[in-house]
Amino acid sequence: MSQPPWIMPTGSTHQPDLKIYNSLTRSKVPLIPIEAEHIKWYSCGPTVYDDAHLGHARNYVTTDIIRRILRDYFHFKVRFVMNITDVDDKIILRARQRHLYDEYKKQHRYVDDQVRQDARQAWHYYVQKNLKRIGPKTLLTPETFGVIEETYGDILGGGSLEPGTKPGDEEAKIKMHVNTARTSARALLQDPKTLTPHEFYNRVSDPMCLVLDERFGKTIRGDDYDVFTKLTKEYENRFFEDMHDLNVLDPDDLVRVTEHGKEIADFVKKIVDKGLAYRTSDGSVYFDIKAFEAAGYPYARLEPWNRNNAELQADGEGALSQKDGSVKRSAADFALWKASKPGEPSWESEWGAGRPGWHIECSAMASGRLGEQMDIHSGGIDLAFPHHDNELAQSEAFWADGSHRQWVNYFLHMGHLSIQGSKMSKSLKNFTTIREALHVRKEWTARSLRIVFLLGNWKDGIEITDDMVTEGRNWEDRVDNFFFNAIENIKNAKATNQQKPALKNALEEAEEKVRLALLDSFNTPIAMSTISSLINTYNSARKSDLTPDDHRDVALFVTRLVNIFGLNGSEPADTEQVGWKGIDIPDAAKEYVFPLARMRDELRQAAIAKSITREKVQEIVSTSPGLEEPPSSGRPRPSFARALSDFSRGALEVASPAETSDLNKQILALCDRVRDVDLWHLNIYLEDRENAPALVRPVTEGLRAARREREEKMRQKEEAKKKREQEALERLQKAKLSPADMFRPPHSTEFSAWDADGLPTATKDGSPLTASRVKKLKKEWEAQRKAHDKYLATVQNGSAAQ
Repeated sequence: MSQPPWIMPTGSTHQPDLKIYNSLTRSKVPLIPIEAEHIKWYSCGPTVYDDAHLGHARNYVTTDIIRRILRDYFHFKVRFVMNITDVDDKIILRARQRHLYDEYKKQHRYVDDQVRQDARQAWHYYVQKNLKRIGPKTLLTPETFGVIEETYGDILGGGSLEPGTKPGDEEAKIKMHVNTARTSARALLQDPKTLTPHEFYNRVSDPMCLVLDERFGKTIRGDDYDVFTKLTKEYENRFFEDMHDLNVLDPDDLVRVTEHGKEIADFVKKIVDKGLAYRTSDGSVYFDIKAFEAAGYPYARLEPWNRNNAELQADGEGALSQKDGSVKRSAADFALWKASKPGEPSWESEWGAGRPGWHIECSAMASGRLGEQMDIHSGGIDLAFPHHDNELAQSEAFWADGSHRQWVNYFLHMGHLSIQGSKMSKSLKNFTTIREALHVRKEWTARSLRIVFLLGNWKDGIEITDDMVTEGRNWEDRVDNFFFNAIENIKNAKATNQQKPALKNALEEAEEKVRLALLDSFNTPIAMSTISSLINTYNSARKSDLTPDDHRDVALFVTRLVNIFGLNGSEPADTEQVGWKGIDIPDAAKEYVFPLARMRDELRQAAIAKSITREKVQEIVSTSPGLEEPPSSGRPRPSFARALSDFSRGALEVASPAETSDLNKQILALCDRVRDVDLWHLNIYLEDRENAPALVRPVTEGLRAARREREEKMRQKEEAKKKREQEALERLQKAKLSPADMFRPPHSTEFSAWDADGLPTATKDGSPLTASRVKKLKKEWEAQRKAHDKYLATVQNGSAAQ
């Protein structure tokens, strides 16, 4: 019986024009839910053995964006199920290594000679195992680490293992191993007194963990689950902390592998009973691809071109899996249940002690929550084959009833976030963790990162570049400024009976353009561009012609979209509140900053008009609120209060009778200082506007970036000036030399004879100069003569002036 590559779901939807890119068809197709207005969605969650990085943020934030659009823009009822992989080969290895290393450190609380010897031996073993260009006969020690850098100089310099190809994961892995070896070597060479035990153990951890696991890993009992869950519980908690920091919605249902052991075993048994899987002599169970296809089902529908990719198949089976291919009927068959080896966790089953295969966990848990069919299954693009293809096969085998019903109707695969041509990966250690990026380096915020993802297509890869960062920052700054101005304009606009057609038409066009973009497989780049264009149209409109409703309608449209996209915390999509978080100053600052701004406006406008007087300064300052004395308790006043009092005191001081310089100039300088220094350091900025009071706003990342750019330009300008001055000085020093002396000692030792003008006539050994050489020297002599004459004239003119 022939089977089409994909069966189009039948039914109806309240959004008939909505199309999404489906990895099953590799095309955009209409979204037709199994149940009208409801979407059942399963998302592959994290493997919890380390902190999540920005590559994970790309997957989960982008997934969150699509989920919010379906829920808040298209008004589907979405049930979102996500799994936590808390048992797999990487987790087992990492948990086991960490446990053994912790035990070692308990036994060796201090770094003595024995510990350093163990670490040195582990370092040598690590290098020999992972850096294959270092031959076993090479006498290598931490002291001669430079040999490694020389041997891998081409890779470290950006080259590839295969000439003419672009470096990728393999090259990134080599760099990781070299960096690990370097860090450990430095720890071994450093004076032991300058490193704490904690620092030393951290820097030699990878080589030590490798050796300890190879020596003692098999001693861990299979039922000692605490060894493994101690690691996974810690990183699951940290993962959700990161997701909350990124404003990612919690799943409606969360399922963990360790909590579904019996269900997974029962799931496997049903596939075996149908003759589509088989038990091997070692107690493992493998899926039978040939039997599955013989029953009329297609295999590898997502990426059929990879079905014979041995590397991907091996990666899908895991590093700790059975290496003997002879136990399988076919090389492509994959494990549903793995017989546990010594040192691995195990659960009892009818096939003996074992653990679930990687792919089967999602099939069993998703089927348990969502049934025999779901609308959407999502994950990173690297999961398409073999993980999702194997999920499809084993799930359809489980649910097979002769009707060949497909298990998933739509697969959504998120593009990777890459760095230097290689995807971010825990195993490659070429990543920045989410918490480091948000809280340590503070180079990203939840909003700025989400904006960058929105500016790219969800299914395409993104590589972090300076241009990409700048584009995102500019978009955020544009919306920030729009909200500041729109809120101010809503307050100040005059009410009239009629809205302006031009702006109203622009808003309607923007609404339609965004609708069409999101109907077109969630095309957020077009939606983001449309928001920018509408803001530009609004900014160019003459504000005196606009009503409060004109301002409010545009501002609410933008607000609701940024809320839908998750750029404004938990604020609802149907809000009536204009703006997003971060555009208002703290409440504690308002009673001081607004009086300061009003006082500054009055002083500044009078100084600009050159009408400031001492009496005017005293009048303005004396009538300003918020200047009461500190409380009698002696407690310090808030920094905002100090800024106000310092500014008013400064104004009175420059206006004192003792001052004789230009009062207008001094007041303007004081106004600039409180804006650019005092309030800036309190994260508040006064945006001066023509014929209007200064706009009081918080310091945003856009403002910080603009200041950094200005400071960088000033620094470059100053450096260029210094360079010009240095070059001029050097030319002056060179011009002091008379051309008659330039080719004579001590300025030159190349020649032995000269004519009356000082031009060389013979080389050092007495040989006559060639005509061409004489011609060249004559040219240099003439240039020096002109420079020297100019120098003499400058000196004479300077003397005459004196």
